[in-house]
Amino acid sequence: MTHPVPPAPGRRPLARSPGAASVSLPAVLPELDVHLLRRLAPLPEAYAPTALRLAAVVCPLLHHGGSDHVVLVQKQPHLRQHAGQVAFPGGMREGLEDPIATARRECSEELGLPEAALTMLGGLGARPSSSGILVHALVGRLDRPPSAFDPTEVARLHRVPLADLRDPARWREGPAPTGRGQPGPQFELEGALLWGLTARFLRDLLALLD
Repeated sequence: MTHPVPPAPGRRPLARSPGAASVSLPAVLPELDVHLLRRLAPLPEAYAPTALRLAAVVCPLLHHGGSDHVVLVQKQPHLRQHAGQVAFPGGMREGLEDPIATARRECSEELGLPEAALTMLGGLGARPSSSGILVHALVGRLDRPPSAFDPTEVARLHRVPLADLRDPARWREGPAPTGRGQPGPQFELEGALLWGLTARFLRDLLALLD
């Protein structure tokens, strides 16, 4: 005789709605993910029509040491674009990819994880960048920590506690370090500054948690 396994503390069985996106989700999800599934926009099945170039990024959530973190990459300083900047894993569209495929591929390449390690939860919409790119942002859950990142693009990883990001005292408004673009939200990391489009998308995510 078998018995159902009860949810782990802080986790709930997922009740899928009839209109939910056709993505594979575990039967039991952390409380945060259940909340985000209700608050995030649906996963984008196609890129928004635009004359701009197209890209997609993903905000990867990782449970570590008893709390949730956001995993960010710091780009190599020698890159032609976004040199040394802190960002979500992501990149430019290839071929006929949809935003989900782009974000999955880039996350896998940059974090050194199989695509199956990332469960997509929803979208944060799209924002144009100062370099003329329409960037679609998604949110996902990693089922394991990154083991080896791509050293050709990524100089280091930042695993930032979500509790720190939710502290308003840690944020400030400031001018873009590049001198281009409008002032925006900034967050000090260890040896780096989080700013620009990534910071704006993170603030969008944090607003959904209030």
